[in-house]
Amino acid sequence: MNSTDLMKPTTEEISISKEWSSSLFSSDLSNLAFSFLYDGNLSSDLIESWQLNQFAEQLDRFRKRHSLVLFDSETGLELQCLLTEYTDYPALEWVVFFENKGDDVTPIISDAQVADLTFSAKDTGNFILHHAEGSHARITDFQPQSEVLVPGEEKRFVPYGGRSSDGVLPFFNLEKPDGTGIVIGVGWSGQWKASFTSLDDVDVDFQAGMESTKLVLRPGEKIRTPAVLLLFYNGNWIRGQNHLRRLLFTHFSPFFNGETTNPPICASPHAKVAFESTTSTNMIEGIKQISDNNLPVDTWWIDAGWYLCPDSETGKRNWVKGVGNWTVDPDRYPDGMKPVADAAHDSGFKFLLWFEPERVMTGTWMYENHPDWILYPGKFPPEQRYQAKDGFCLLNLGNTETLEWLKSKVSSMVDEIGIDIYRHDFNMHPLNYWLQHDTEDRQGLTEIRYIMGLYDFFDTLLDGHNNLIIDNCASGGRRIDFEMLRRSLPLWRSDLCWDPVAEQCTTYGLSLWVPLHGVGSISLDPYHFRSGMGSNFSLALNYYDDPSIWDSATELLDEYIEVKHIFSGDFYPLTPYSTSQKVWIAWQFDRPDLGEGMIQVFRRPENDSTTNKFKLQWLQPDIRYELINFDTRSKLEITGHDLMEGGLELDIENCPGSITIKYQYLR
Repeated sequence: MNSTDLMKPTTEEISISKEWSSSLFSSDLSNLAFSFLYDGNLSSDLIESWQLNQFAEQLDRFRKRHSLVLFDSETGLELQCLLTEYTDYPALEWVVFFENKGDDVTPIISDAQVADLTFSAKDTGNFILHHAEGSHARITDFQPQSEVLVPGEEKRFVPYGGRSSDGVLPFFNLEKPDGTGIVIGVGWSGQWKASFTSLDDVDVDFQAGMESTKLVLRPGEKIRTPAVLLLFYNGNWIRGQNHLRRLLFTHFSPFFNGETTNPPICASPHAKVAFESTTSTNMIEGIKQISDNNLPVDTWWIDAGWYLCPDSETGKRNWVKGVGNWTVDPDRYPDGMKPVADAAHDSGFKFLLWFEPERVMTGTWMYENHPDWILYPGKFPPEQRYQAKDGFCLLNLGNTETLEWLKSKVSSMVDEIGIDIYRHDFNMHPLNYWLQHDTEDRQGLTEIRYIMGLYDFFDTLLDGHNNLIIDNCASGGRRIDFEMLRRSLPLWRSDLCWDPVAEQCTTYGLSLWVPLHGVGSISLDPYHFRSGMGSNFSLALNYYDDPSIWDSATELLDEYIEVKHIFSGDFYPLTPYSTSQKVWIAWQFDRPDLGEGMIQVFRRPENDSTTNKFKLQWLQPDIRYELINFDTRSKLEITGHDLMEGGLELDIENCPGSITIKYQYLR
């Protein structure tokens, strides 16, 4: 093991992953990772008579792809499973495709489980399942959950309403009684399901797939399933969590020029300027102000409402009513949006612009001009369009013509305006729209085509625009899964924003699973500001007529910039998770590759103790560390052994109050 990286995967852990990969892709078809029903028959009873072809290719230095192709000559159904094996982490992922290569409609494919596995332990005892809530704009967003699996009982998980992390996060950690464990991810940005059934004290069955599939394929049709990720570890379950963070950062995050992208530090004008009140003049003025005052940010952020958004009921603009109009408002932006982007670029900033193309509001351009491209909240043809009570309709990304228009439209706007960060929001629940447009023999197909179209849209934007960043916002962090993470960044992780305790809880909960995420602050109070710190940051202040902000904002941003890169490192909770106003909460981020780390500590408003002690984790016992307190700039030299065994005692006089401490190795 690398003497400076105690968390590095071991040879034994890598070997376990290779054994699983070899087992799942052997010529023994009785041991496949997936299952389904075909014409009512179990796949395991059918596929041994199908034609088999296997091959492998080296994708790059750290990834090897195995392909397993099965063909039923009787019906023309071809099944392809693609498994990617990671050689630098004890991990593998796979996805299954079904394609009709025959001349007739296939029999019904149903109950497709992309993962149908049994996890066994060498020792008897309790299996503990670690998981998390998803986002629902509550203080408990991403709240950690742990429970002992009871033999004979099933634990079943599905998101709410068709967005992958709405209510539940699609990542799990199964801690086994023999001191090993498996981290599992489901890669599907729609309505997935996963279940764990404890058979006894040594075996747990796991299944994952879409919540509902029962469909035939017509000649030439091809569909995919959700993807599944497995990562293996030995030791404490937190080790598994940090292996996942490292894997996601290295292989499942957008990257440019061979390196993971650096998330932005943004300035938002919306503390002063309402969404519907932005203009070319006030946006350029805001950019000039932050440039002239040397605010250390790198991106100008314009959110919703820049398009035509009239509200006929009130006579005012309403950003929601205009979703479906993707024309820059000519009254407020007479020369379009490009002059604003140019002003940002001339000042050395990136330019971020908000979109929400999947939702279509009644009365908008899309609604009036392309009714055949829209999924309505009912089984009605376009000429009998159902008027949704809230006005929400869904752009059908599963329609080829619709998808090609969207790719062309947004791509051209990215080029013409000069957009560096494309902010993609999605403020509706699509599940019922999908279900209501399925026929009896095509259940699940509308969703499958939609999600495949969504991935195609994102991939097209990334392939056609070097260094474009996609921000994945779906009413906050309600669409976080590993397929979205590999294409985008969650720059807005919850719509319950600006409450410091909620932000602390979100940092704690989501950081157990995902390395890159953040929110920001609307306050220059250090307690509030530090509560919103993460891999990215958005600062929303009055940049127009409040000259008092610049010194404090610069000081706090400089502090943040000093530790920003550490948020992508390993994560260790130093206190229990809590939503209470009466506690201290603290955590540690560690970058052993750089010899640096950070501690964030918060004393909440109703806590009555000024002192607390924290034992740091996974440091090198014999190495001396230098600790720097950002409030006092005082320094302390201490060994890793003393920090882990004796602990670090901290005083916070202010209530509420906070401390940020950076540490580094002393060579």
